[in-house]
Amino acid sequence: MAAVQQLITTLIKFKTPDHWLSNAPRIVVIGAGGNGSEVVDCLAQFHHAMISLGHKHGLHVTIIDDSVVREPNLVRQRFWPCDLGQFKAVSLANRYNLLLGMSWEGLPYRFPSAQTAKAIENADLIITAVDLPSARVSIGACQSVKRQCMWLDLGNGHRHGQVVFGGIEKVMRSQYPNVLDAYPEIPTLKDDNSKSCSAAASIRAQDCLVNRAVTTAGMSIVWELLRYGETAKHWLVLNLETGDQMSYPFPAPQPPKRKRPIKKA
Repeated sequence: MAAVQQLITTLIKFKTPDHWLSNAPRIVVIGAGGNGSEVVDCLAQFHHAMISLGHKHGLHVTIIDDSVVREPNLVRQRFWPCDLGQFKAVSLANRYNLLLGMSWEGLPYRFPSAQTAKAIENADLIITAVDLPSARVSIGACQSVKRQCMWLDLGNGHRHGQVVFGGIEKVMRSQYPNVLDAYPEIPTLKDDNSKSCSAAASIRAQDCLVNRAVTTAGMSIVWELLRYGETAKHWLVLNLETGDQMSYPFPAPQPPKRKRPIKKA
Protein backbone atom coordinates (compact mmCIF):
# COMPACT_ATOMS: atom_id res chain seq x y z
CA MET A 1 0.00 0.00 0.00
CA ALA A 2 2.84 2.39 0.84
CA ALA A 3 4.44 1.75 -2.55
CA VAL A 4 1.19 2.57 -4.34
CA GLN A 5 0.79 5.76 -2.29
CA GLN A 6 4.35 6.78 -3.24
CA LEU A 7 3.56 6.36 -6.92
CA ILE A 8 0.49 8.58 -6.56
CA THR A 9 2.26 11.38 -4.67
CA THR A 10 5.50 11.42 -6.74
CA LEU A 11 5.52 14.18 -9.34
CA ILE A 12 6.48 12.77 -12.73
CA LYS A 13 9.00 14.96 -14.56
CA PHE A 14 10.48 14.98 -18.03
CA LYS A 15 14.24 15.55 -17.90
CA THR A 16 15.90 17.54 -20.66
CA PRO A 17 18.17 15.24 -22.74
CA ASP A 18 21.90 15.93 -22.29
CA HIS A 19 22.48 16.74 -25.96
CA TRP A 20 20.20 19.78 -25.64
CA LEU A 21 22.99 21.33 -23.56
CA SER A 22 25.95 20.30 -25.72
CA ASN A 23 24.34 20.96 -29.12
CA ALA A 24 21.68 23.22 -30.54
CA PRO A 25 18.29 21.61 -29.83
CA ARG A 26 16.48 21.22 -33.13
CA ILE A 27 12.97 22.61 -32.78
CA VAL A 28 10.35 22.34 -35.51
CA VAL A 29 7.39 24.72 -35.44
CA ILE A 30 4.45 23.58 -37.57
CA GLY A 31 2.20 26.54 -38.28
CA ALA A 32 3.29 30.19 -38.42
CA GLY A 33 -0.04 31.91 -37.77
CA GLY A 34 -1.53 33.28 -34.56
CA ASN A 35 0.18 30.85 -32.20
CA GLY A 36 3.08 29.85 -34.42
CA SER A 37 4.39 33.35 -35.05
CA GLU A 38 4.27 34.03 -31.29
CA VAL A 39 6.15 30.76 -30.70
CA VAL A 40 8.92 31.78 -33.09
CA ASP A 41 9.24 35.15 -31.37
CA CYS A 42 9.60 33.38 -27.99
CA LEU A 43 12.20 31.01 -29.42
CA ALA A 44 14.25 33.95 -30.70
CA GLN A 45 14.21 35.39 -27.18
CA PHE A 46 15.19 32.01 -25.73
CA HIS A 47 18.04 31.66 -28.24
CA HIS A 48 19.47 35.03 -27.26
CA ALA A 49 19.05 34.23 -23.55
CA MET A 50 20.83 30.87 -23.91
CA ILE A 51 23.77 32.42 -25.71
CA SER A 52 23.97 35.11 -23.03
CA LEU A 53 24.00 32.40 -20.35
CA GLY A 54 26.91 30.55 -21.97
CA HIS A 55 25.26 27.99 -24.28
CA LYS A 56 27.56 27.65 -27.29
CA HIS A 57 24.92 27.09 -29.94
CA GLY A 58 21.52 28.33 -28.81
CA LEU A 59 18.60 26.92 -30.78
CA HIS A 60 18.12 25.70 -34.32
CA VAL A 61 14.55 26.31 -35.46
CA THR A 62 12.70 25.17 -38.57
CA ILE A 63 9.33 26.75 -39.36
CA ILE A 64 6.84 24.90 -41.57
CA ASP A 65 3.88 26.69 -43.15
CA ASP A 66 2.72 27.00 -46.76
CA SER A 67 0.53 30.07 -46.16
CA VAL A 68 1.31 33.61 -47.26
CA VAL A 69 0.74 36.73 -45.18
CA ARG A 70 -2.65 38.36 -45.84
CA GLU A 71 -4.15 41.58 -44.52
CA PRO A 72 -6.29 39.90 -41.81
CA ASN A 73 -3.11 38.31 -40.41
CA LEU A 74 -1.72 41.69 -39.39
CA VAL A 75 -4.04 41.92 -36.36
CA ARG A 76 -3.31 38.75 -34.33
CA GLN A 77 -0.09 37.51 -35.88
CA ARG A 78 3.47 38.82 -35.74
CA PHE A 79 3.49 40.24 -39.25
CA TRP A 80 3.57 43.77 -40.60
CA PRO A 81 2.43 45.39 -43.88
CA CYS A 82 5.92 44.88 -45.34
CA ASP A 83 5.39 41.10 -44.98
CA LEU A 84 2.23 40.98 -47.13
CA GLY A 85 2.42 38.38 -49.88
CA GLN A 86 5.44 36.60 -48.43
CA PHE A 87 5.41 33.04 -47.14
CA LYS A 88 4.92 33.19 -43.38
CA ALA A 89 7.60 30.61 -42.62
CA VAL A 90 10.21 32.31 -44.81
CA SER A 91 9.32 35.80 -43.55
CA LEU A 92 9.77 34.80 -39.89
CA ALA A 93 13.01 32.89 -40.50
CA ASN A 94 14.53 35.74 -42.47
CA ARG A 95 13.52 38.30 -39.84
CA TYR A 96 15.20 36.59 -36.92
CA ASN A 97 18.20 35.46 -38.96
CA LEU A 98 18.87 39.11 -39.84
CA LEU A 99 18.27 40.32 -36.28
CA LEU A 100 20.31 37.70 -34.45
CA GLY A 101 22.70 36.34 -37.08
CA MET A 102 21.22 32.84 -37.09
CA SER A 103 20.55 30.24 -39.77
CA TRP A 104 17.00 29.21 -38.99
CA GLU A 105 14.98 27.65 -41.79
CA GLY A 106 11.57 28.54 -43.21
CA LEU A 107 9.93 25.78 -45.24
CA PRO A 108 6.98 27.08 -47.31
CA TYR A 109 5.36 23.67 -47.64
CA ARG A 110 2.31 21.94 -46.26
CA PHE A 111 2.79 19.36 -43.52
CA PRO A 112 3.16 16.46 -44.01
CA SER A 113 5.10 16.43 -47.26
CA ALA A 114 8.33 15.10 -48.72
CA GLN A 115 9.89 18.55 -48.25
CA THR A 116 9.23 18.53 -44.50
CA ALA A 117 10.17 14.91 -43.73
CA LYS A 118 13.86 15.53 -42.95
CA ALA A 119 13.09 18.29 -40.47
CA ILE A 120 10.69 16.01 -38.61
CA GLU A 121 13.21 13.15 -38.54
CA ASN A 122 15.89 15.38 -36.99
CA ALA A 123 13.64 17.20 -34.51
CA ASP A 124 14.23 17.14 -30.76
CA LEU A 125 10.99 19.03 -30.12
CA ILE A 126 8.00 19.51 -32.40
CA ILE A 127 5.63 22.37 -31.65
CA THR A 128 2.28 22.23 -33.43
CA ALA A 129 0.43 25.51 -33.73
CA VAL A 130 -2.22 24.55 -36.28
CA ASP A 131 -5.95 24.00 -35.85
CA LEU A 132 -5.96 21.04 -38.22
CA PRO A 133 -6.82 17.67 -36.63
CA SER A 134 -5.18 15.88 -39.58
CA ALA A 135 -1.81 17.50 -38.78
CA ARG A 136 -1.98 16.32 -35.17
CA VAL A 137 -2.91 12.80 -36.27
CA SER A 138 0.03 12.79 -38.71
CA ILE A 139 2.45 13.72 -35.93
CA GLY A 140 1.06 11.02 -33.65
CA ALA A 141 1.42 8.40 -36.39
CA CYS A 142 4.93 9.45 -37.39
CA GLN A 143 7.34 6.49 -37.26
CA SER A 144 10.53 8.35 -38.17
CA VAL A 145 10.95 10.64 -35.14
CA LYS A 146 13.79 10.31 -32.66
CA ARG A 147 12.99 8.23 -29.60
CA GLN A 148 13.27 11.23 -27.26
CA CYS A 149 11.55 13.70 -29.58
CA MET A 150 8.86 15.52 -27.62
CA TRP A 151 5.68 17.22 -28.79
CA LEU A 152 4.17 20.50 -27.57
CA ASP A 153 0.72 21.20 -28.99
CA LEU A 154 -1.02 24.58 -28.75
CA GLY A 155 -4.69 25.15 -29.51
CA ASN A 156 -7.28 27.79 -28.80
CA GLY A 157 -10.79 29.04 -29.41
CA HIS A 158 -12.15 32.57 -29.16
CA ARG A 159 -11.07 33.31 -25.56
CA HIS A 160 -9.76 29.99 -24.25
CA GLY A 161 -6.95 27.61 -25.07
CA GLN A 162 -4.99 24.54 -24.07
CA VAL A 163 -1.41 23.28 -24.17
CA VAL A 164 -0.36 19.62 -24.06
CA PHE A 165 3.24 18.41 -23.73
CA GLY A 166 4.04 14.75 -24.31
CA GLY A 167 5.96 12.13 -26.26
CA ILE A 168 5.49 10.74 -29.76
CA GLU A 169 7.40 7.45 -29.88
CA LYS A 170 5.47 4.58 -28.31
CA VAL A 171 7.53 4.12 -25.13
CA MET A 172 7.83 7.87 -24.53
CA ARG A 173 4.13 8.34 -25.14
CA SER A 174 3.27 5.69 -22.55
CA GLN A 175 5.24 7.71 -19.96
CA TYR A 176 4.29 11.16 -21.23
CA PRO A 177 0.86 11.13 -22.97
CA ASN A 178 0.39 13.61 -25.80
CA VAL A 179 -2.49 15.71 -27.11
CA LEU A 180 -4.10 12.72 -28.85
CA ASP A 181 -4.38 11.01 -25.47
CA ALA A 182 -5.71 14.15 -23.80
CA TYR A 183 -8.29 14.69 -26.55
CA PRO A 184 -9.05 11.24 -28.06
CA GLU A 185 -11.80 12.73 -30.26
CA ILE A 186 -9.24 14.54 -32.47
CA PRO A 187 -9.01 11.79 -35.14
CA THR A 188 -12.78 12.04 -35.69
CA LEU A 189 -12.74 15.80 -36.31
CA LYS A 190 -12.67 17.37 -39.76
CA ASP A 191 -10.23 20.06 -40.84
CA ASP A 192 -11.56 23.59 -41.13
CA ASN A 193 -9.60 25.37 -43.86
CA SER A 194 -11.73 28.53 -43.92
CA LYS A 195 -9.86 31.83 -43.63
CA SER A 196 -10.96 35.17 -42.22
CA CYS A 197 -11.77 37.65 -44.98
CA SER A 198 -11.05 40.76 -42.88
CA ALA A 199 -9.33 41.91 -39.71
CA ALA A 200 -12.71 42.28 -37.99
CA ALA A 201 -13.67 38.71 -38.87
CA SER A 202 -10.31 37.50 -37.60
CA ILE A 203 -10.90 39.09 -34.19
CA ARG A 204 -14.44 37.72 -34.01
CA ALA A 205 -13.02 34.22 -34.53
CA GLN A 206 -10.17 34.59 -32.03
CA ASP A 207 -9.77 37.45 -29.58
CA CYS A 208 -6.78 39.73 -29.88
CA LEU A 209 -4.67 38.40 -26.98
CA VAL A 210 -5.65 34.74 -26.92
CA ASN A 211 -2.71 33.61 -29.07
CA ARG A 212 -0.17 35.45 -26.93
CA ALA A 213 -1.70 34.05 -23.73
CA VAL A 214 -1.74 30.45 -24.97
CA THR A 215 1.78 30.73 -26.34
CA THR A 216 3.16 32.25 -23.13
CA ALA A 217 1.68 29.35 -21.15
CA GLY A 218 3.06 26.75 -23.55
CA MET A 219 6.48 28.27 -23.98
CA SER A 220 6.95 28.37 -20.21
CA ILE A 221 7.35 24.60 -20.54
CA VAL A 222 10.07 25.00 -23.17
CA TRP A 223 11.89 27.57 -21.04
CA GLU A 224 11.84 25.23 -18.04
CA LEU A 225 13.45 22.54 -20.19
CA LEU A 226 16.13 24.89 -21.47
CA ARG A 227 16.87 26.73 -18.23
CA TYR A 228 16.11 24.26 -15.43
CA GLY A 229 16.54 20.91 -17.20
CA GLU A 230 13.10 19.48 -16.41
CA THR A 231 9.38 20.08 -16.31
CA ALA A 232 6.43 18.49 -14.57
CA LYS A 233 3.88 20.34 -16.68
CA HIS A 234 1.84 18.12 -18.95
CA TRP A 235 -1.43 19.92 -19.66
CA LEU A 236 -2.41 23.56 -19.28
CA VAL A 237 -5.89 25.00 -19.77
CA LEU A 238 -6.61 28.73 -19.71
CA ASN A 239 -9.66 30.95 -20.03
CA LEU A 240 -9.23 34.64 -20.81
CA GLU A 241 -12.85 35.40 -19.96
CA THR A 242 -12.53 34.25 -16.33
CA GLY A 243 -8.77 34.72 -15.98
CA ASP A 244 -8.36 31.10 -14.86
CA GLN A 245 -5.35 28.95 -15.75
CA MET A 246 -5.05 25.36 -14.59
CA SER A 247 -2.02 23.08 -14.78
CA TYR A 248 -2.04 19.28 -14.71
CA PRO A 249 1.00 17.03 -14.15
CA PHE A 250 1.87 13.87 -16.03
CA PRO A 251 -0.24 10.93 -14.84
CA ALA A 252 1.41 8.63 -12.34
CA PRO A 253 2.36 5.18 -13.67
CA GLN A 254 -0.14 2.50 -12.88
CA PRO A 255 1.07 -0.23 -10.49
CA PRO A 256 1.32 -3.65 -12.13
CA LYS A 257 -1.77 -5.78 -11.77
CA ARG A 258 -1.40 -8.87 -9.66
CA LYS A 259 -2.25 -12.09 -11.36
CA ARG A 260 -4.84 -14.12 -9.58
CA PRO A 261 -3.76 -17.67 -8.84
CA ILE A 262 -5.52 -20.28 -10.90
CA LYS A 263 -7.71 -22.40 -8.68
CA LYS A 264 -7.35 -26.10 -9.11
CA ALA A 265 -10.47 -28.02 -9.82
